Amino acid sequence: MSDFEELVPNPGEIISTPGADTFVPSTTNSAAIIRTNDSNEVEMGGVGQVSERKQARRENWRLIRRRPSFIIGGLIVSVWVVCAAFGDRITPHHPLDFRAKPHLSPRGGFPFGTDSTGRDVLSRVMAGARDVLKIAPMAAILGVLFGVIIGLLMGYIGGRLDLVLSRIVEAFLALPVVLIALLAITTLGNSDWVVIGVVAVLFTPVVARTVRSAVLAERDLDYVTSAKLRGETSRFVMFSEILPNVSAPIIVELTVRIGYAVFTVATLSFLGAGPPPPSPDWGAQVSDGFRVLSAGIWWTTFFPALAIASLVIAVNLIADSVQSVLEGS
Repeated sequence: MSDFEELVPNPGEIISTPGADTFVPSTTNSAAIIRTNDSNEVEMGGVGQVSERKQARRENWRLIRRRPSFIIGGLIVSVWVVCAAFGDRITPHHPLDFRAKPHLSPRGGFPFGTDSTGRDVLSRVMAGARDVLKIAPMAAILGVLFGVIIGLLMGYIGGRLDLVLSRIVEAFLALPVVLIALLAITTLGNSDWVVIGVVAVLFTPVVARTVRSAVLAERDLDYVTSAKLRGETSRFVMFSEILPNVSAPIIVELTVRIGYAVFTVATLSFLGAGPPPPSPDWGAQVSDGFRVLSAGIWWTTFFPALAIASLVIAVNLIADSVQSVLEGS
């Protein structure tokens, strides 16, 4: 006979057998605790609990999609995504080759005016969405991915590994972000992948600390103990058991980091660490227009800056919607 003397088919029954007592609660969604001859307790997760979690996730996403802030933010982001995807195919003029009279103020034919070389500012703002949307989301995704892996290791394994990684994370958080990014990009070059990698590394410590806190709240719960007693590996417990249950703060972090990434990438471009001229990058346009702002030529700075602000605000609206639903559920 196996270690399990008897499986109890009827909920709510208590059956005593020589060397084994079995109890099954009367509620179908509860976990069944089966006591073996060796006095080991194994908690069998109820199928109803899994079903309830899936239903809760579907309900959360339904609530998120219905929030006005999510809808508004999604519409603004969609506009910039279309501009990034189609570029000069939908702009009124070519963002690089077209030339008109320099520094024309906003008027018919040039709603955003022209810059110092006569290029249409509206066309350059529309085309400039491609650079920031190509770099910022990828940097945020990589930063969250690295942060999740490190945070899981810190929170689940703990001990000396947690102590060492925590000190490294704290050291990174104490560094000035923009200064470190400029130093790295100056040393490694300002290619897209270098910028993506630098921004991702800068975001990793913050995400790791958030994930660590969430994992610490989960690692001693019954379902984790049950997985350990079944003989599951640490990797399985971390990524198959704990990770789905800490997905809410991770999703919130991802949406928030995308907004920060947009602003960080634009700041680096403003400081000259972005795509080289004549790229229509928003940060570079703000930097070029800033030089003539004192002469009353405001439009070459205002409209690219407005584009950056609109995208950051839109992403934050989406992040706030996600956070209010997931953390309030």
